[in-house]
Amino acid sequence: MKKSLFIIMMGLITFTGCQQKQFREVYPKGEVKLQAQMTQQSVLFGDSVSFNVTIDETQTPLSTLQIKIVVGTNVIASDVVRTKDKHYENTFKYAVPFGPNMPEGEPIKVLLTATNVEGTEANLILSDCKGQRPAIETMYLMPPTINYKLLGKGIQMQKISDNEFAAYDLQLPKSFQFLLACVGTKFGRVDYTKPVFGWDATQSTYLLTKEDIALIQADAEAANNYAIHIEDDIYESIDTVIFNTLSFEVTYGGKVATPIEALDVNTDLEENPAYITSSGVRAAYRGAKIYFEKDKVFTLTGVTSVADAINKDWMELVDGNQVKFLGETGMYYVSYKIAEDYLVVEPMYELTLAADDILWVCGVGFGQPSAHPTITSGWGFDSPDQNLVCRTVAPGVYQFTAYIDNKDAQDEAHPGYGTVNFKYFGQHGWGEELTSLDYTVQAPLVSSEEESNVGNWWMNSTPLEGIIRFTLDMNNHTTTWEKL
Repeated sequence: MKKSLFIIMMGLITFTGCQQKQFREVYPKGEVKLQAQMTQQSVLFGDSVSFNVTIDETQTPLSTLQIKIVVGTNVIASDVVRTKDKHYENTFKYAVPFGPNMPEGEPIKVLLTATNVEGTEANLILSDCKGQRPAIETMYLMPPTINYKLLGKGIQMQKISDNEFAAYDLQLPKSFQFLLACVGTKFGRVDYTKPVFGWDATQSTYLLTKEDIALIQADAEAANNYAIHIEDDIYESIDTVIFNTLSFEVTYGGKVATPIEALDVNTDLEENPAYITSSGVRAAYRGAKIYFEKDKVFTLTGVTSVADAINKDWMELVDGNQVKFLGETGMYYVSYKIAEDYLVVEPMYELTLAADDILWVCGVGFGQPSAHPTITSGWGFDSPDQNLVCRTVAPGVYQFTAYIDNKDAQDEAHPGYGTVNFKYFGQHGWGEELTSLDYTVQAPLVSSEEESNVGNWWMNSTPLEGIIRFTLDMNNHTTTWEKL
């Protein structure tokens, strides 16, 4: 019985196998004839290339056409097209983006493979179309947006070889960003009608496409998404940037970072520091860009009293004239106000896009917490006299220390308010302002709802004088203070 069942099963398997084979028609091996021709002899990199293809068979139906377009080491396109019957013809058009390592006159190779249903192939390579590079005679380091102040209105690079442009003597910080544009404008805006280079998602330099430019023109801030970034902790500052228009490689160099070990306000800080915008204020300060390392102790000299001269938020007295830096490692503006014998420490405020962990305070009724303080005269960001910078002491927690002398403002239009009135900003120069209406504040602070002062941190008329440390906590939405 078992033997009979085995014979029956084997018969069924044999029958089923025969049935499956009968579903596929077997064709002759066949002979695929492939013809193709480029429609142009040259094309500008960044434009499109087109070609005609004709495929014929006499015995066997066609199956697929594989297309690969190569320029130098760059695979521009790879495609598989379904072909039917025994005759196929079509005209194809593919974009040839301007990419790295694409020299003048480089052949644009089109690799074609036509296959019939039995797997017989015909291969053809078209290479009689040459690529032409866009003419690039000038290059600029441009700010991505007009709000990015570090590069001013743009920096023109020098052409140092057929394919290289360089910018020297930059004195830029270790971290900044830019677009590479062939045309600069006097207003610091990028001209997108000419080639502009930025970064793609893999942080590789490439030529911005028409689609990219359309997004940027719809929202100017979107240009930040395409900006090339230089950020290197081994440098104190960047003084050279070189761009190779053949390899698309960006290289840079600068002063290797050496954290300061000693600071003398008379020899290390210059008179009339140029970074202070207000020319009328510069004479009151000595200043320079100084590279600090977090928690590193340095020697401070040239001041009357180290304890009174050190910045109350960014520095801590260790012993004698030994001072510890509390901020993150990096470059800072250090401004010594001569009359007040006090150091003002500020991050590189041109890096507005890197201000996520920094807040600025602007307003009236306060001053630097020096031994001989001067109250701010008005709102503004033109000098260290007009604003204070907060240090991040914990995630979402910001601290600034100021001398205040709050009195009754005796303002008939705003009865019950004092002379201290300020606001927090996420960038230096009015941008990304916070509102006190989102916070619970410690008296005598008031969350102002006054029409012309909505969202300000204002004090009521209760007198309060001395050196005060303010803490804004974004986590629990509070603003508190303590007297030092």
